Amino acid sequence: MRLAKTRSKQRFVHKPLLSDEERGIWRAFVVMNFAINRALDAELRVESGLTLPEYEVLWELTQAPENRLRMRELAKHLLFTRSGVTRLIDRLEDAGYVERDDVDSDGRGVFASLTRDGFEAFESAAVEYVAALRKYFLNPLRGDLQTMRKLLARLDAEELF
Repeated sequence: MRLAKTRSKQRFVHKPLLSDEERGIWRAFVVMNFAINRALDAELRVESGLTLPEYEVLWELTQAPENRLRMRELAKHLLFTRSGVTRLIDRLEDAGYVERDDVDSDGRGVFASLTRDGFEAFESAAVEYVAALRKYFLNPLRGDLQTMRKLLARLDAEELF
């Protein structure tokens, strides 16, 4: 016995403001960004125990002068809120990967500083991170990396922050 298809009417109907192509491109970008980040995070957790945001904090600190950054600068680099970076640093401090240091010239400022254990955890995770990054992002774009760089440069994220 075949059931008859029933059409349900929508209570609310939105008149699209984007073309199907525009909406499709935007949606593909959002989904792919989420999927790649989730895949990177999953592989990092399995291989190193670090989350993707924790890895990014450690990377920022490996690049910073004296391997330390003010908390507000770290939040800016990571595109996090100050409270978000504080919670993240709390976890990394509990693991022994970072330390907090007061800024001598500013009673309110705090540095996040990379520890030896934090550097070793970063170095250990870096190989797996790069392998996953190549697998999910760079390798599929082989031959189109310059085009991708040009497209992303056109968006100029700096002006959004």
